[in-house]
Amino acid sequence: MVKVKSKSLSVALAIVLAMTVVAACSKGNDAASSATPAQKSASPSATNTAKAEKPLYTVKYLNPGALGNPNITKSDQTEIGKIIKDKFNIVFEYVPYPGSWEEKANLMLAARDYPEILWIQSNTTLDKYIKAGALAELDPYLADSPNFTKRYEKMIPLWRLASNDGKLYNWQKDQSDLNTNVRGNDIGVRIDALAKQGYPKLLSEDDWVGFLKQAVKDFPTAPNGQKTIGMVSPWGESWGVAGIAGAMHEKGGTYTGLAGNEGVIFNSETMKYEDYFLNRYVQESYHFFNRLHREGLLDPEIFTDKSAQMKEKVLSGRAISTWYSIPGYSDNVKIKEAGHPEMQYIAQPVRTNTQVQENKKRLIMELDTGTFLNLVITKNAKDPKRLMELVDWASSEEGMTLLQAGIEGKHYNVQNGKRVPTDLYYKEVQDPQSTVGFGYFTFLGNDLRLGGNGQPYSFTNDWDFKDKLVQTPETMEAFGKLGWKTSVDYWKATTTGAPSGIITTVRIEPTSELGQLHQKMTEFRVKNTSKLVLAKSEDEFYKIQKDLTEEYKKLNPERVINEYNKLYDELSKKVK
Repeated sequence: MVKVKSKSLSVALAIVLAMTVVAACSKGNDAASSATPAQKSASPSATNTAKAEKPLYTVKYLNPGALGNPNITKSDQTEIGKIIKDKFNIVFEYVPYPGSWEEKANLMLAARDYPEILWIQSNTTLDKYIKAGALAELDPYLADSPNFTKRYEKMIPLWRLASNDGKLYNWQKDQSDLNTNVRGNDIGVRIDALAKQGYPKLLSEDDWVGFLKQAVKDFPTAPNGQKTIGMVSPWGESWGVAGIAGAMHEKGGTYTGLAGNEGVIFNSETMKYEDYFLNRYVQESYHFFNRLHREGLLDPEIFTDKSAQMKEKVLSGRAISTWYSIPGYSDNVKIKEAGHPEMQYIAQPVRTNTQVQENKKRLIMELDTGTFLNLVITKNAKDPKRLMELVDWASSEEGMTLLQAGIEGKHYNVQNGKRVPTDLYYKEVQDPQSTVGFGYFTFLGNDLRLGGNGQPYSFTNDWDFKDKLVQTPETMEAFGKLGWKTSVDYWKATTTGAPSGIITTVRIEPTSELGQLHQKMTEFRVKNTSKLVLAKSEDEFYKIQKDLTEEYKKLNPERVINEYNKLYDELSKKVK
């Protein structure tokens, strides 16, 4: 049985949501009191009649973590939400949930107490919801959803692969292309440490080990008096050890994270699945962190720290660098406000020594499909037809532009066919107390690729404007000292896109004998990562590696690899 791959891509996306980008929305602006022509066109008088004919529909939306401004509890407290209410008479009640999202989703399923619209982040959980008959079938609404079917024409056949019956039960958000996803999640580093060493060019393992050894000597203590740490990372998260401890494989020209963070990895040159644990670059990743550990540069709490603990070390100035989880604009602003603008962070590249020698163009994931991104309408929905009408509108050029760029004439103007943000947009998108509503409706659909006019819908994905939105004067000065004109010059010159397509959809039935073997392969890797990273010497590292490899091969993992390749071939023929 073929299923969508669980946990695939969860790492990169979770990190981005946790540590980077800017807060969304605007403060203190009442869209209803000062309607622009664009607002009037977004909610024409005809919709007022529709609103009068339909009762107010309040929908609870349970969200993993906070959306932004904690004072916003209902969507009509935002400018965008007011327009949606005017058009559809639908209001969302936001309920943040800080705990384990997959655990919560499974508990809700067991109790049959799930909200009307639900973000399902694990496709193992999606499979459970489908089999339990908990989800509304979307096929009956497709004929009346022209925007949805047009925008997601290539994805819908792949989304159907999640079900036994070939019916459509879900859609996905956050589709990306190389333009929006050009930068890798490599290393975040303090700009004062770069300045102290003359802004060196850092790329290889050797470069980074030497740099960090000197950096902790240059900056032995943080402003609070505590000892500085060479590198921190939130490996205590569920996706930590499983997803980013071995992630050096993503820095080369052969592999990405498209196959997920379980037992397999996809070779984009041979178009075949391979074993994750036995992969050369995964093992080189462990070796890199073992080197950092032996040099006293790796955070001794890395295996237990979650994002909150890591962030505290970033904001306090204890961390010289971060792995994979890159501090973003809001973090740098907090560091400036604390009186230490010199301690802000920028992203810099890293590759294994082998990858540097190979010098291949790096592959960057282009997510036409993903597995951390599923949205569903459940059987608890009071009016799934009205919800699907809203999803269809959100899939239109009008809807996607409003949700991501705001209101024409207020948040942007059109010049020579291109949207240009206003000063108000810059102000509001960087305001954590915002009330415009950017980022509050991504569950309706959030296409991050180029829009109909050849421009991303969100200015945070448009490189003509992005650095002004997500960088500070100090971080841009640091990039300038490195000889960069933008914050992604290295990646723009050295990357190429790798579309996800079928790769993310292949999955062995988890309850089958091979599915259980696949789980054992994943558990073996996760369980034994610490043994490799914490080895006391180079010789001990390679001895542990040899012993673990012999033990791992006794599981006969090639059976799972062969099945993945068989299913991939079958699906390729079917979809083609």
